Amino acid sequence: MLAHSLLQISANDGPPLLAVHVDHGMRPESGDDAQRVQALCEAWDLPCTLVEVDISQWDTVLKQGAESAARHARYAALARAALNHDSDIIATAHHLDDQLETVLLRMISGSGLEGMSGMARLTRRLIPLDPGRPPMRRLKVFRPLLGLARADLETYAREAGIDPIHDPTNDSNAYRRNAIRQTVIPAMEAIEPSVRESTARTCELLQDDADFISAAVDSAFNEIVANRAGVWTVERKLFRESHPSIQRRVLFRIIDGVLGSRARLRHERLEALRNAALDGQPGKVIELADGLVGYVDYDRLAIGFADTLEDDLRRLAWVPLLEPGTELELSGDVDIPLTNGWRIRGHVESDETLLLRNRHDGDRTRVRGREIKLQDWLVNQKVPRYLRDWLPVVANAEDVRWVIGLDIMAYPETRGGVQLHLELDMNGSTVRE
Repeated sequence: MLAHSLLQISANDGPPLLAVHVDHGMRPESGDDAQRVQALCEAWDLPCTLVEVDISQWDTVLKQGAESAARHARYAALARAALNHDSDIIATAHHLDDQLETVLLRMISGSGLEGMSGMARLTRRLIPLDPGRPPMRRLKVFRPLLGLARADLETYAREAGIDPIHDPTNDSNAYRRNAIRQTVIPAMEAIEPSVRESTARTCELLQDDADFISAAVDSAFNEIVANRAGVWTVERKLFRESHPSIQRRVLFRIIDGVLGSRARLRHERLEALRNAALDGQPGKVIELADGLVGYVDYDRLAIGFADTLEDDLRRLAWVPLLEPGTELELSGDVDIPLTNGWRIRGHVESDETLLLRNRHDGDRTRVRGREIKLQDWLVNQKVPRYLRDWLPVVANAEDVRWVIGLDIMAYPETRGGVQLHLELDMNGSTVRE
C-alpha cells in the first residue's frame, strides 16, 4: 500500500521512488515473497531492489532477540539502499495500529517520555550500517501512513486490487508484538473502541513535551559536553548543577551519537553512569553497552570504547609521556623525543647516575624540601590514573628529581652540571618551556 500510494504522488511531479524489499530469511517461503514483490513493482513500472540480510550477525551483537535483530538488519539495508541512490530519506509503512503496539511495547519495557511518545511522522535517525561499530548514516524516516488504521489500509488494498502478502510469523504469540496485537489490544478495544485514536492523540501531546525538553537538553549539552577527536567528555561540576531529567538525556544523547539506533542501554547502566558523573571516584570505569564505557576523571566524565579510550585520553592530554618500561641513562648532550610532540633537551655532566624512566613502586620525591611518596604527590596533583604510569621522570638512585612537564618545565637544579628543559614542536616551530 505504501508503494502504491506514493506512486500516485510521484506521478504528479513528485520525487523518484525506489522500492526496497528486505528478505530476513526467517521463513522458507520468504524468497517467493520477494519474487512477488519484484513482479508487482515491474507491473507498476517501479524500480525495485531485493536485499537478503543475515539477522544472526545482528543478534550475536545485540543479544536482544530475533525481532530486534531483524529490525536493525532491515533499517541497515534501507540505509545502504538510500546511500547507494544519493538519498537521505526512507519511507516506511508504519500505521496507527503499529503506533499503539509500539507504545505498549515500550511501556511494558520501561520507557521515558521519548519512548512513550511513540513514532513521529518524520524523524531523523542515526542508523548503523553493520552489526559492529560505525559506519553509520543519519537519515530522515518518513511514515506517511501513521494516521491510518490497519483496517483502512486493508480497504484501500481491496479497492486498488492489491493482494497483500501474509507473513505467518505474525500469527505467533512467541513474539511480544504479536502477543500484544492479538491479546492485549482486543481487550483494550472492548473497554475503549477508539483506543488507537486516543493513543495517537497522547503521542502527539507527548511529542510536543519531548520537543520542549529537547530544546533544554540542547542548551545543556552545548555547555557541558565536548567532543575532541571522537572522545566525549562531560564537565562534572556543571553536570551536577543540571536537573536529573537533563542529566539522563545528555548522557543518552552521547551514547546514541556513538552507537546510533542500536543503543539499547539498560536503565540500570544509564543510572550507574549518571551516579558516577555525580559522585564517582576518579578512575572508576562504568561498562555501558557494545564495548562502550564511561571513565570518571577528577573534573570530567569521559565516554568511549574500552579498548581505545585510555589511549585516546593520553593522546589528548597534551603532556609529555614516555612508553612504559623505557629507561635511558642521561649523559652528555640530551635530545630525546617524548609523546605528543614534546622533547627533552639539554646537557648532563654529573657524578651521579640520572635516568629517564617511568615511575616505580615506592618512588619518593621532594616537594618544598619535604620528602613525599610520588604516588601521594600525583594524587594531590589530580593526575589521572591513565597518565601516571606513562609520565617521564628524571631520577637518581635515591629519589625522583623531576616529574617532567607537570609542575615546572625544566630540571629543578642547575648546579652539578645538569641542564635539562622541555621543548614543544608546534608545526615545525620549536617552543621552549
